[in-house]
Amino acid sequence: MTKFTLLLITSSFLLSNLSAQNTNKCGSHEILKSIEQKNPGYSKELNKIGNSNTLNKTRGSIIYIPVVVHVVYKNATENLSDSYITAQIDILNKTYARKNADTTNTRSIFNNIVGPVDVQFVLAQIKRVPTTVQGFTFDFDLFSGENYADDVKISNNGGSDAVIPTKNLNIWVCDITLPAGQAGELLGYAYPPPGLPNWGAGSSYSSVAVDGVVIDYIAFGGLSKLPLGASTYGLKGKTCVHEVGHYLGLRHIWGDDGGACQGDFGFEDDGITDTPHADNESNSDCNKTKNTCNQGTGDLPDMVENYMDYSSEGCQNAFTKGQSSFMYNVLTNIRTGIRVPTGIEENTYSTFINLFPNPTSESLVVNFSNLDYTNAVIEIKDMTGKTIKTAYVNEKTAIFTVDGLSKFPNGLYIASISINNYKINKSFLINK
Repeated sequence: MTKFTLLLITSSFLLSNLSAQNTNKCGSHEILKSIEQKNPGYSKELNKIGNSNTLNKTRGSIIYIPVVVHVVYKNATENLSDSYITAQIDILNKTYARKNADTTNTRSIFNNIVGPVDVQFVLAQIKRVPTTVQGFTFDFDLFSGENYADDVKISNNGGSDAVIPTKNLNIWVCDITLPAGQAGELLGYAYPPPGLPNWGAGSSYSSVAVDGVVIDYIAFGGLSKLPLGASTYGLKGKTCVHEVGHYLGLRHIWGDDGGACQGDFGFEDDGITDTPHADNESNSDCNKTKNTCNQGTGDLPDMVENYMDYSSEGCQNAFTKGQSSFMYNVLTNIRTGIRVPTGIEENTYSTFINLFPNPTSESLVVNFSNLDYTNAVIEIKDMTGKTIKTAYVNEKTAIFTVDGLSKFPNGLYIASISINNYKINKSFLINK
């Protein structure tokens, strides 16, 4: 279990009396209120630093994020099939790249401020762990501040240990419950990284072992395999999009201040300059008539299309360019280890070696046709670095096929190719 010191956690609630249109409700501002009670003046100080976005704005190439999905289940319903997992990865990739079909629903008034995020998500590993725990309860010890739901991340407590959280985005899928007597459902929660100017000191995890995202099993999936809560609550896989946004440093777009605009007492900002101010969150709806804070010249209405609002999942379809830059720079300045390893690619050999098909289900073709070489060794490695298959290639071979990959689990692998005293690492997916 982890220490809940200050702001550490953001969560998405699904209230029991919500209709199918009212789905994604978040409770982090209630947590903030309790923090303010324990630490008077905390919100005021948080607002000061929240407006000082000091992260480097440099943009670069696409960063590929390896994802480890832990399915922690008590029964067959909670043991989601691979199709839910691949559907969730797909919706993450489409929404972050702004290639999801519903981007056409973004109002034209926001066209100049919305944009893609230069990240993509690659499924590295699936861990299935049976548990005897009847739901992981999202509750905090009043004295120690421990979050009991983090037991899902600890094998000794009925969960699944994180896989190298400094190098992978760990996502736990499980049954999240609320304390006895508290109505509703909790859809997910996440920890922001440490050291961010828009969150403040003490707002991150207390141990890297619990870093990551937790999603309730009814909210996990995507368009090709809708979440189990789709028909009842209209869930489309965007709970995970929202929570990964928190994992990459984003706050809610209204600043979690519970009803204040700039100039009002208690006003807080999300630290992103191009997200329109709003006095409060959406009520799991899609009210495009709202304009709750007037910012004067250039004022924009409440951006209910934003993934970091509490609007319905059918309404959400955009990140702003400022949010995009912020998340990218979290990866290049803070979460620097969270990326698919690329190995030695500075030499020209990498350019002339190609793998196909990728993803593959059985065989991987390595194309050497543009190279003059004496011999080559191909080692297929899993994401722990373990070599699971080795093949030897002679100089007369332009096209070499590595067979027998179907016996290995779905996930991300590395083809480590030693050629002419160089080593080139190429990543590929096995997806059967």
